[in-house]
Amino acid sequence: MCVALVSCRSSSQAEFLSPEPLFESFSAEAVLTSETSTPTKLTRVEHAVRNAAVKVVDPEERGHGSGSYLRMHNRYVVVTAAHVVDDSQYMWVEGRADERVLGRVVYRDHKSDLALIMVPKLETRTAVNYRPRREADLVGDQVVYSGYPGKHDLLTIKGVVAGTKDDYVIVHTYGWFGASGSGVYDRLGRLVGIVSALDVGMFYVPQPVEDIVWVAPIWALDETIAKVRVLTEPDIPRSFPGAAAPRRGGVRD
Repeated sequence: MCVALVSCRSSSQAEFLSPEPLFESFSAEAVLTSETSTPTKLTRVEHAVRNAAVKVVDPEERGHGSGSYLRMHNRYVVVTAAHVVDDSQYMWVEGRADERVLGRVVYRDHKSDLALIMVPKLETRTAVNYRPRREADLVGDQVVYSGYPGKHDLLTIKGVVAGTKDDYVIVHTYGWFGASGSGVYDRLGRLVGIVSALDVGMFYVPQPVEDIVWVAPIWALDETIAKVRVLTEPDIPRSFPGAAAPRRGGVRD
């Protein structure tokens, strides 16, 4: 890659790295049932994206990224960035209301910066059906993602596709460390890709440019390998010693 980037994973030290109907986009679970349980000024796609967002935490608690909770081949998975999971076999996946489960990494491709984590069904998040965007003609399209940049709690952030470069989609939006792995969706609810990196500008020293975000496109996912691994992976137990049980009450955003 000919431009400097900085990964959006939150850690102690930043790493510099060289027209279908809307309701078919999501599972029935993702359709709103109460306007009082979610922000009222979001579209239904934006609601669904927000309610599928999870935090992905390093097993040694050294940092975190974000992810999108999907139903893929009738299994529950989280799509995130390969640099978020790094070489770990397991990652913590956090929903809301203190829900935390251990997920197993079943697919990772550091070249495309895409990874899949198998998880049990979450109680405080609503999975969206895996529906990838296939075509690469995106310039001018509005997109949205939800994630956990920096020290912030869950944020929903909109943007516009500005162009493409080096097999990545460039989005004019906002990103910061911790947002890596967030699922980026178009207005029809199709998964465009995942937040991968920030641009780096030069002003005496390299500085992250937080409004130029590089998105790893979902069409770089090896569908054949991903399908085999998702379908053949053993179920992940919901509970195990040390797991935190979710509090009851309001669990949607």
